[in-house]
Amino acid sequence: MKIGILAIGDEVVSGKTLNSNATFLASTLEANQFEVTRHLAVRDIETEILQALHFLYETANVVITIGGLGPTLDDLTKDVCAKYFDEEMVLYPEVVDKIKTYYQHTHKSMPENNIKQAYFIPGSIIVENKHGTAPGMIYEKAGKVIINLPGPPNELEPMVNEYVLPYLDKLGFHKIYKKQYRLMNIGESDAEMHIKDFYNLFPHIKIASYTGVGFVDYRIITTDPNYKEEFDKCVQAFEERMKENIVGDGSEPLQKTIIDLCREKGLTLAVAESCTGGMITSSIVDISGSSDILIEGVVTYHNDSKMARLGVKEELLEKYGAVSPEVALAMATGVRLTSKADIGISTTGIAGPTGGTKEKPVGLVYSAIDFQGETFVFKNIFRGDRNKVRQRATLQILFELYKVITKTF
Repeated sequence: MKIGILAIGDEVVSGKTLNSNATFLASTLEANQFEVTRHLAVRDIETEILQALHFLYETANVVITIGGLGPTLDDLTKDVCAKYFDEEMVLYPEVVDKIKTYYQHTHKSMPENNIKQAYFIPGSIIVENKHGTAPGMIYEKAGKVIINLPGPPNELEPMVNEYVLPYLDKLGFHKIYKKQYRLMNIGESDAEMHIKDFYNLFPHIKIASYTGVGFVDYRIITTDPNYKEEFDKCVQAFEERMKENIVGDGSEPLQKTIIDLCREKGLTLAVAESCTGGMITSSIVDISGSSDILIEGVVTYHNDSKMARLGVKEELLEKYGAVSPEVALAMATGVRLTSKADIGISTTGIAGPTGGTKEKPVGLVYSAIDFQGETFVFKNIFRGDRNKVRQRATLQILFELYKVITKTF
């Protein structure tokens, strides 16, 4: 099954409204193994909508439209779709009653122009809208399916989950085969070099990458069931080749995975931060349930704080400096012992743009882990502005913590 997405509305094309619906639709459909071929956005103009439908059906069996189901004159979606399929629109009285009931709940009378929202192509499936007055429409003819959905996300999203996905499942078309991986501690270029032979070994499998701050996502896909065996071999080879860098599929934040692992193993965590300034702790607290494993997070920015709060020795700071593997380790051990946590982690570095030297340049970050007395220290030099350095340092220590936990148990 191939699906095209068509957003309709002057406000979308002009940039006044962010087309978040297309992002939601595409990600939801692909997560459910449906292939999205194209996205388009057009204005509320009949000829443009018709041209877009012709274009999308060149590669798609199903087109999902977004917007244009309101009661005003420029809400043209269903009328234009009826014209595309050479059909007339008819009134569905039961839908009129539902719209009237919706208004009664708000202690208002239904405006006369809302009757427009109760017209559909005969034989259509009406998609109930529990949060607004614009029902959706599903219509099939000559092997083509049109699905009309309203524009407000709070209306569209539940309609997709409750009605559209089950309908698509029943159509019986084969789905795509897809696996997604999130890689960390490796750049996109290096990752590509690790698997460059895959493109010849598995010629019928699409391998695509996407890079973000501190991670690279890979998707392995085939839309042809005849290549399922080749797909399985590619997946197996990828997981073996990249096992040191895989941290999941990217569907949830790494810190949630860490929280779940710690909860499962009965481990607690404490964090001591210098250059990251609370960013690590904040990212963990962003996740519901973090209180199950997080004892505390402290920002010991000044040397006096490192000594007073974590017990870092003054002579250690004088001999090696605050940005050093020795101090990073002392911070991790100090926060673990003072908090009585199972794990202590730390960061200390030079986020910039000032403060760097030849020996200790901007972007240099030392991080450390004390896992029940077993210690690990890491050195990285990150590129980017001050915030990027802090973000990358945060992601890096989370990656290292994930690897330590998974290798220990």
